Amino acid sequence: MTAPIDPTGLVPQVPTTADQRYVGWEAFTDLAFMGEMSMVMISAIALSAVVAYHPAARRKAWRLEQFEHPKTFIMYALVASVIALIVRVQPSMALVVFGIGGLLRFRTNVGEAKDTGRVILVTVTGLCCGLQLFVIAVLATVFGWVLIHALEVRAVERVMVQGLDAKHLGASASSYTRILKAAGCTILGEEKNGYKGTVAIVYRTGPTFDRERIDAQLAELPAEERGAVDWQAG
Repeated sequence: MTAPIDPTGLVPQVPTTADQRYVGWEAFTDLAFMGEMSMVMISAIALSAVVAYHPAARRKAWRLEQFEHPKTFIMYALVASVIALIVRVQPSMALVVFGIGGLLRFRTNVGEAKDTGRVILVTVTGLCCGLQLFVIAVLATVFGWVLIHALEVRAVERVMVQGLDAKHLGASASSYTRILKAAGCTILGEEKNGYKGTVAIVYRTGPTFDRERIDAQLAELPAEERGAVDWQAG
């Protein structure tokens, strides 16, 4: 999309109305435009993932919210790319998008930051529909759905085992980690406290994670290795 030039021929001017080639369902026939929009979203997701999953940050993570931060970063990157596409096609919407974002972030209680990202994503998708920017709306929905599935299929959780005998703390921790690994989980961290008789294990669930089946296996452990289990989801 070429910006018009002012009469002096020196300063490019930003258009204030949408390029009609990209408005309506007819825009789906412009494969070059669809490919360009897709590459913008893919690039935003890929580049944000490089930063979000930086090994140095992951090594220091222990709290559940720290393991969930990358999901928030990537979702916000997708939201930012969609907003940029809206403003690029229809620059006059810049202030509208800014106002909607501020209203949602500071006036609406939507829970965690990653939930805010999803709310803003569906909001700007609705905005695209209102502007008849259907290509961007559909692509944002597809990329958002796939991204949420990919990020949430393997959640990071923690199990806290309390009331253990300090003499059997090591054996108990080994038994719990063994059962979690057998269920397809990846152990991310483990903390034993002999004074309190507790074991905390941070793990990443697998696609076939079944907590009820794991509870049944834990119930079969020797009495000296069993404790009160507190499942903590991220």
